[in-house]
Amino acid sequence: MASLLRVAVSGCSTPVFGNVLPPKVHSAKMPCLRMFRTHQMLKSQATPKPGIPYKQLTVGVPKEIFENEKRVALSPAGVQALVKQGFNVVVESGAGEASKFSDDHYREVGAKIQGTKEVLASDLIVKVRAPIFNSDLGVHEADLFKTAATLISFIYPAQNPDLLKKLAEKKTTVLAMDQVPRVTIAQGYDALSSMANIAGYKAVVLAANHFGRFFTGQITAAGKVPPAKVLIIGGGVAGLASAGAAKGMGAVVRGFDTRAAALEQFKSLGAEPLEVDVKESGEGHGGYAKEMSKEFIEAEMKLFAKQCQDVDIIITTALIPGKKAPVLFKKEMIESMKEGSVVVDLAAEAGGNIETTKPGELYVHKGVTHIGYTDLPSRMATQASTLYSNNIIKLLKAISPDKENFYFDPKDEFDYGTLDHVIRGTVVMKDGKVIFPAPPPNNIPQGAPVKQKTVAELEAEKAATVTPFRKTMTSASVYTAGLSGMLGLGIVAPNNAFTQMVTTFGLAGIVGYHTVWGVTPALHSPLMSVTNAISGLTAVGGLVLMGGNYVPENTPQSLAVLSTFISSVNIAGGFLVTQRMLDMFKRPTDPPEYNYLYLLPGGVFVGGYAAALNGGYNIEQMMYLGSGLCCVGALAGLSTQGTARLGNALGMIGVAGGLAATLGALKPSPELLAQMSGAMALGGTIGLTIAKRIQITDLPQLVAAFHSLVGLAAVLTCVAEYMIEYPHFATDPAANLTKIVAYLGTYIGGVTFSGSLVAYGKLQGILNSAPLLLPGRHALNAGLLAASAGGMIPYMLDPSYTTGITCLGSVSALSAIMGVTLTAAIGGADMPVVITVLNSYSGWALCAEGFLLNNNLLTIVGALIGSSGAILSYIMCVAMNRSLANVILGGYGTTSTAGGKPMEITGTHTEINVDNAIEMIKEANSIIITPGYGLCAAKAQYPIADLVKMLREQGKNVRFGIHPVAGRMPGQLNVLLAEAGVPYDIVLEMDEINEDFPETDLVLVIGANDTVNSAAQEDPNSIIAGMPVLEVWKSKQVIVMKRSLGVGYAAVDNPIFYKPNTAMLLGDAKKTCDALQAKVRESYQS
Repeated sequence: MASLLRVAVSGCSTPVFGNVLPPKVHSAKMPCLRMFRTHQMLKSQATPKPGIPYKQLTVGVPKEIFENEKRVALSPAGVQALVKQGFNVVVESGAGEASKFSDDHYREVGAKIQGTKEVLASDLIVKVRAPIFNSDLGVHEADLFKTAATLISFIYPAQNPDLLKKLAEKKTTVLAMDQVPRVTIAQGYDALSSMANIAGYKAVVLAANHFGRFFTGQITAAGKVPPAKVLIIGGGVAGLASAGAAKGMGAVVRGFDTRAAALEQFKSLGAEPLEVDVKESGEGHGGYAKEMSKEFIEAEMKLFAKQCQDVDIIITTALIPGKKAPVLFKKEMIESMKEGSVVVDLAAEAGGNIETTKPGELYVHKGVTHIGYTDLPSRMATQASTLYSNNIIKLLKAISPDKENFYFDPKDEFDYGTLDHVIRGTVVMKDGKVIFPAPPPNNIPQGAPVKQKTVAELEAEKAATVTPFRKTMTSASVYTAGLSGMLGLGIVAPNNAFTQMVTTFGLAGIVGYHTVWGVTPALHSPLMSVTNAISGLTAVGGLVLMGGNYVPENTPQSLAVLSTFISSVNIAGGFLVTQRMLDMFKRPTDPPEYNYLYLLPGGVFVGGYAAALNGGYNIEQMMYLGSGLCCVGALAGLSTQGTARLGNALGMIGVAGGLAATLGALKPSPELLAQMSGAMALGGTIGLTIAKRIQITDLPQLVAAFHSLVGLAAVLTCVAEYMIEYPHFATDPAANLTKIVAYLGTYIGGVTFSGSLVAYGKLQGILNSAPLLLPGRHALNAGLLAASAGGMIPYMLDPSYTTGITCLGSVSALSAIMGVTLTAAIGGADMPVVITVLNSYSGWALCAEGFLLNNNLLTIVGALIGSSGAILSYIMCVAMNRSLANVILGGYGTTSTAGGKPMEITGTHTEINVDNAIEMIKEANSIIITPGYGLCAAKAQYPIADLVKMLREQGKNVRFGIHPVAGRMPGQLNVLLAEAGVPYDIVLEMDEINEDFPETDLVLVIGANDTVNSAAQEDPNSIIAGMPVLEVWKSKQVIVMKRSLGVGYAAVDNPIFYKPNTAMLLGDAKKTCDALQAKVRESYQS
């Protein structure tokens, strides 16, 4: 049987197996971004499989006879999993009684209850403690094993050579649970960590039980109670478990470890990390710290002596493999502690970290309670047995993934962190031959990955390297260049009107800059929509150039009426969509609104102008100023929810006043006025119809489509203005300025028009959302830009009409092609930046019209919109830690990416079903939901909103965390959640909520990937390194709801899928959210 039970795995690094237990565990290894190794299938069904069928194997679960041991190796759930796999399972009578598992529990899941000898004679024996002498039977447990059996247990082979000899006599194959390598892939089988986790928690519970005061601080009528101060030595699994438990009970927690990574873990749990002045790394092998130098030990002793006089509770966990535990606290240190203090020595079994510890005993020395128990996991037998059972089940499934036969094979050649590494390290005896210790693996990592510095830290370091002289010189140079540029503009200015226009442009740009920064991120979508509507003031340019009677009489007039028509679509549609979005943010508790009263100032503004015009007063410039200020107020009003509706009303007043003043200044004939009114009425009607019917989930593509209209209107207006003004160029001193502005406006409008159409196609699904990376695209774009710029040379030098129109037509075509090539190379997930950049372009196109027509209103509004889009683009790029050029040119990688080989991601992911998720949700009190574009695509906001409502009614603290670039448009998720009825005051931005994750019980990640990817902080070589992300993995538990384990837009594998506190709930987001909603409703109604 030994030859059959040489359990092994061939070159396979991804176990493929079915359900074991809820949750299901799957293993994955990714040596680079998306290269998953898959299980090697048998090449020929004719070749017999190695191993022995599961149904021919008996697994024995004996009762533990070690003194005070209450654990059992397999829980009923574990037995059920093995029975389902095909094993025969026998359990010794009473084996699980101390762990609260009765014999009936085991019978119910398919096990047979037998005596000691029968159980120990099984093919595969699973135990907690190593075999010992059975005094009742008068024989050693190992002597009852059948020849060539397999044993899975804690063994500690280095400390038990005699036991190994006895097992060798029986030709036993031994898997030592204490020898499972401490590597990522083995987290699910790491029984030492499972038991250490329990020991760490139990240590705090015992300390609290023997401590005479509260752990948490309180202020009562009887007086103030200070919190307990807890010092934890060792940042391993036990130490961190103690830190988390003590912090959760309200104590002031301090942690010490010689490893920098462990100190970071302490800090993430809210504990204060303690360090000594001597700089020395304590990183060792196998998850343990190394022995430190004499100087370091002296420094830490001084630190510990000082802490003993201040803290109330000390918990020590320091161990060195194969050696006696280091004594870190001398007798005099302990005696300096306050009376009533408590010390818990988790290293007691190895001699103890505290000199006064008595292993296995509880006693008081000089007023300090000493807890030196060596069986803490056994004192939580039910939990310890459950976790240990899970470890064994996962190990068996991983090392023998075949669905029919039990088979594995330890290899002497293996790579670090692979399943072969786990097998070879765990198997300490093979067919009676001792093969412990395992040979060193290949490709051992040289050190822990360097923690990626944040953008703020990098900027601070960069600033620190700049000398004060250089910093001041740079600042002075910028101001010198700016002021020199103004002087130059003054010299080349053809007239005073140009200078006044530049002044208006500069002041409007400054106002717009400071106004937009005040807009809350939740209102970025309404901001985009209202700027879209205001940019419809390109209609002013069309109105100025319109002519004829009821219909236009020539080409320029036809272009002008078309410009007016499409601009009116923007105006009416933009304001209605903005109003719809703002209405969604209303809460039932909000006071009633009387926004119709804003008709009063609007009526006075427009009606008063009509009366003044009728009286012979020419106040158009003041009307333009008033309209411009109203547009500024529109953007400023969107800074808060309370003033957002006022902002939309001011935008309407500003646009209406601007159009009225334009018509008043033109004084058109009744026929021409009818033509103007017809164009605006038709365009407005179409805009209102579109805006009324559009679904909010389609908002990004609507905004992109409206941007294209602005760009087209700018092109038409610039070309029409050139045609109309051409006869006057010979005598007009400002002719060259007019020609330059018309050319630039045409170019900007062309890029905006075609780029917006491509963005619309990608968002609507008409075009593939993946980036279209044409070969030589950068050279192509550079050529298009050079040709566009070069076209200005003949345009300016040749005064002929034909040359001018040809050049304008050429730049229109070139800019339109460039808009396509630029936008097509940008993927769907970068659309938030694309939309904001196009928004900015539309503003600059409007500015060009203002200069072209010498119109203050267009210049003011254009500067507002241009600066608005530019600032939003900057915010989006900062949120991705990428440069604007990187996004616009279709690039990848952040500004912090080191450029080396990405971190290898190995480990197991845990799958759960809806029922498991419901239990986790019901047990959590603090929940954060982090949605991504997957929520938008699935339109799952409604069931989630209802789910949140039910949970909040149960008293749970449920909030949302939104990443700035989540969705396909700035603020899109805020609007979708508002549409579903989620109160906006529980929808927080990333910067507002990131600090709350460590205190959160559960995070639900719905359809998000890159925005919650821990590789941004953990892997300096990742292409998203340094990108600000929602730090969901720092919470106590995470449920990731995705369709699959696939990557996000950035094509970066996400390490959080394989973290021990993460569970994957795979499936369609809408169906999963509906199921969660229904199950929660059912559970609360029952």
